[in-house]
Amino acid sequence: MRIGSLQLDGRGILAPLAGYGDSPFRVLCRRYGAAMVYTEMVSSLGIRFGNAKTMEMLAFDPAERPVDFQLFGARPDAMARAASVLTEAGVDAVDINMGCPEPKIVKTGAGSALLKDLALVDAVTAAVVHATPLPVTVKIRKGFQIDDNVVEDILGICEKNGVAALAIHGSTAVQGRSGAKDWDVIASAKEHAAIPVIANGGVKTAQDAQRFLAYTKCDYVMVGRAALGNPWVFEQINGILGGACPREIGVDERFSVMQQHVDLEIALKGEANGVKEMRKHLSFYFKGLPEATTYRGRINQITGAAELKGLLDEYHNICVNAGEEVYHEER
Repeated sequence: MRIGSLQLDGRGILAPLAGYGDSPFRVLCRRYGAAMVYTEMVSSLGIRFGNAKTMEMLAFDPAERPVDFQLFGARPDAMARAASVLTEAGVDAVDINMGCPEPKIVKTGAGSALLKDLALVDAVTAAVVHATPLPVTVKIRKGFQIDDNVVEDILGICEKNGVAALAIHGSTAVQGRSGAKDWDVIASAKEHAAIPVIANGGVKTAQDAQRFLAYTKCDYVMVGRAALGNPWVFEQINGILGGACPREIGVDERFSVMQQHVDLEIALKGEANGVKEMRKHLSFYFKGLPEATTYRGRINQITGAAELKGLLDEYHNICVNAGEEVYHEER
């Protein structure tokens, strides 16, 4: 299956995860079968003005490919310029964020605020598509207010302007992560779409992904927080869609992946920052393991790589000796 010029292997895509979806995490998701990975959202104005922190977020590993860099912003000129910079950086696709409900993003007119201004949606998508030869994707919600539904309108704008694929989250911005996800609006969009549609929202397990795809008939399914501490969810999705039972991940493999993640973070960010970054990820990896609460508390006190490895080895031994198979609980 394809999105524009990109050939994708699989149907599970990693969602943009602010604060979590950095390069090391994206690498692990690709290793476990994610068809494509989205980056954390990046400020178009930050790129335009060369903000140091923003520019650091443009780092990616070839092992992530295909990688879709997500931009946010409300100025067509700045979005176009940022898309040009990303093209020069060698990314695989550019995504326009029209779904983030965070107040600090919305108050700038970006993210889900764009859903309230279809003329601006038109201008932004046209500007970005014109600025890059790469596939341009758009990620939206059903609408902004609780009763809004602008999906069909935005689908038409995207198709007119040459957008390569549309990801649709089945809730509105004011709902945030709460509330029911409207699969029917996504299914309706897919029925009328001339471009690939990515179903998004509420996937916690491989079985959820299978049901979501079967109901909506979408081309791909997007997985966000369910991948945290659980990058193998993409392998499980690929397996179940191929008719196999999802493979359970044993204790040894789980701890091996944790250490791989630690090594990748330290290689990219240095020891102090890498260890600090891993604290939040390890809290997710520990979910469903014995004595998880104790070890979450201990992990937050660690500052050095050797100490962190020692604690992971200790916890690994405890889990191995727990006397029973440990499974990753449903989220």
